[in-house]
Amino acid sequence: MDFLVALLISFLPPRYRKPFEHKARTHLTRAAQASSFFELVIVAVFYARGLVDYFPSASIGPAAFLEYFFTWQGLILAFFFADGALRLLASFAGQTLGTMPLYAVAWIHDSLDRRGARKREIPLVTDTVEGPAGPEEELRISSCRPRKNWDKWMTVMYEEKLYEIAAAELAAPPRPYIYILRPKPESKVIRGLHRYSPDEVFSLEED
Repeated sequence: MDFLVALLISFLPPRYRKPFEHKARTHLTRAAQASSFFELVIVAVFYARGLVDYFPSASIGPAAFLEYFFTWQGLILAFFFADGALRLLASFAGQTLGTMPLYAVAWIHDSLDRRGARKREIPLVTDTVEGPAGPEEELRISSCRPRKNWDKWMTVMYEEKLYEIAAAELAAPPRPYIYILRPKPESKVIRGLHRYSPDEVFSLEED
């Protein structure tokens, strides 16, 4: 039963496959080999049948094979033959590729998800910077966008001074991402340097 499930899953691209991969267990690569082989066989049978039916209407009998290839039926079948061949070769290399038309669907789905996510995003506004304040001369940066690369290894330069990320917090919009920065100890090695500006959030829009 697991192998039958794996046969169906092997046609899916990763976006749609992940929720069901646990049902396929270790059969996914073998299932991809089997499904791609049967895809090739089925396409070859349909191509041969279509070619036989096309012969009586061919302009040049000896070139009927070439003429049929450039009909819409021939091109569609050739596409799926290439799809099956690519999937079969990938399976021998230990990879499981879904069928190409579903990759196009997944790409459209991803594009719609990204567009929806952008619409749900908080409007862009300039960061606010408070400090240095307190005995440790902390900076408090409030932003409408997260900084994915700001971690304990990152050194931030602001107004020609070096800081390290001490903490991160969540707050209410319009600037829900709070970062607490402290002056970098002179003994600490700089592993990554970010030259910070409160207006840089506008250039992060495409990240």
